[in-house]
Amino acid sequence: MSPRAGLHQKMIIEAAAEIADQEGINGVTLAALSKKMNVRPPSLYNHISGLRGIRTELAVSGLTKLFDQMADSVKEQKGESALLSLSDAYVGFAVENPGYYEATLLKIQDERAESLSNQIVRLVAKLLIDSGYANEQTVIHATRGLRSLLHGFATLIGKEAFELKEDISDSLAFSIQLFLSGLSINNKNIM
Repeated sequence: MSPRAGLHQKMIIEAAAEIADQEGINGVTLAALSKKMNVRPPSLYNHISGLRGIRTELAVSGLTKLFDQMADSVKEQKGESALLSLSDAYVGFAVENPGYYEATLLKIQDERAESLSNQIVRLVAKLLIDSGYANEQTVIHATRGLRSLLHGFATLIGKEAFELKEDISDSLAFSIQLFLSGLSINNKNIM
């Protein structure tokens, strides 16, 4: 069977991301995707390898976009300002792209996804070490702590759980600065 003219993998993944934005990653099914794209489900198989293939490509695309946004945010910046910028980029990506973001959290067995995940960790770890907030012994713990903090903010913002009038970006900056202060104290005590 020949592929449908005009239909391509990037188009399918973007449509899947739109469904995931609205319904979550579990809302992405071949039936939902074929309905959204106005094609028969078998037409999708000419471009992707089933639901697993769609989720893998969503994860790879999401991780690529997340890494690019984070890396762009810290160009020509150092120290606390770089980490604040990176934090804004991470949370901003998650809030603006909930489908892609949710896909980045999937356990995907794919070399590209693993490589991209490692790139993100290396970016954060390098910033933490270069800024003096972590060392080789503490950097993974610090990276995990920062990711947890950012994921918490992203999740709560996405659920519209922050209802008070205080600016959420101010709360994020305050929390990151507090976290970095704790890392700084901890790092000095270890040395």
